[in-house]
Amino acid sequence: MTELAIFPLKTVLLPGNKLPLKIFEPRYSDMIAHCMREDKPFGIVLIYHGEETDTNSEIFTIGTSATVTDWQNRDDGLLGITATGQSRFQIKSSTADHSGLLIADIEYLDEHIEQEIPDQFYYMRELLRHISTHKSEDFDNLDFNTTVYQLIYLLPLENPLKQQLLEVSSCLDRAIVLHAELIRLGVIQYIKP
Repeated sequence: MTELAIFPLKTVLLPGNKLPLKIFEPRYSDMIAHCMREDKPFGIVLIYHGEETDTNSEIFTIGTSATVTDWQNRDDGLLGITATGQSRFQIKSSTADHSGLLIADIEYLDEHIEQEIPDQFYYMRELLRHISTHKSEDFDNLDFNTTVYQLIYLLPLENPLKQQLLEVSSCLDRAIVLHAELIRLGVIQYIKP
């Protein structure tokens, strides 16, 4: 088990994705300062009941560890950071410290990385190339996991669906669920076998 400070949010962070955040609560300012100083990750977990400023919000048990990859002091006096998703994890137990910061005992979830894209899902790489704002990126060298996570991030999917996809244990199963959703949304009309 690993101990991780938890940042409950009304958004889902996926491995490899970036999330800009404005930090204004002292408990999270302290958490970010500690994580940056100690070069430690923190966890981002979706809230399903409550608000981000509550100390007793109800959260999902599957989240994503994150590291601070950029920061700046904003003109409005707040700390701006970019959190980059690292690994999926499951909360086993948690407790709040004196400031209301949630500290959890977590277990990292195995992820098969560097997987080749199966032929039936090769269109996902092309779809990603089409909708990405980073046209210069080398999409041909993206592995299956990265491709699927980037699509989930960029497509206009609701947070409950993003959370469901984050909770799926294998990339292949995640791609199957995403494929069905893309058909439902009309993004895919017909895919050649």
